[in-house]
Amino acid sequence: MSLIEVLVAMTVLGLGLFAVAGLQVRGLQATESALRSTQETYVGQGLLEQARAKEKTGEGQVGP
Repeated sequence: MSLIEVLVAMTVLGLGLFAVAGLQVRGLQATESALRSTQETYVGQGLLEQARAKEKTGEGQVGP
């Protein structure tokens, strides 16, 4: 192999590694976004359950 071939091969390998690193970052961002969305859903569900529980017990009513 000549020196030019080695340089071209290393360039291609380097570009491939940068692409893989970019995909890894995007995957981590997607995972973080999904986790945040799940947590928001749990909080919303908890608030709805509390509102329903207050409605059943009558705590949410004002007046007689």
